[in-house]
Amino acid sequence: MTAPTTNTLLLRVLMVESPELFDGTDDAPVEVIDWHYHEYVPAACETCGDDPETLTISYRTRTGEENAEIYWYFGLPQVLEALDKWDELYGMRKTKKDMQ
Repeated sequence: MTAPTTNTLLLRVLMVESPELFDGTDDAPVEVIDWHYHEYVPAACETCGDDPETLTISYRTRTGEENAEIYWYFGLPQVLEALDKWDELYGMRKTKKDMQ
């Protein structure tokens, strides 16, 4: 058994965070093609705002069209929470108790 790729894992994040995209139409995502993480950057001046941590996930639809979802204030903790939720909804997650 091979481990899932980053793009496969990020498709799971899309499924949890934007379930409305998976509506069974030709516009539904079928694969993640790219992603970009932008770190939090504090404001450079008193009148400037902070630049929040963001995750952009680019995907291809059934028709081959490319789209992207941007998740603001979204870092590693949120990615891991989304993957845990995906495991609970769709996966075969094993806990330490299950392995004993």
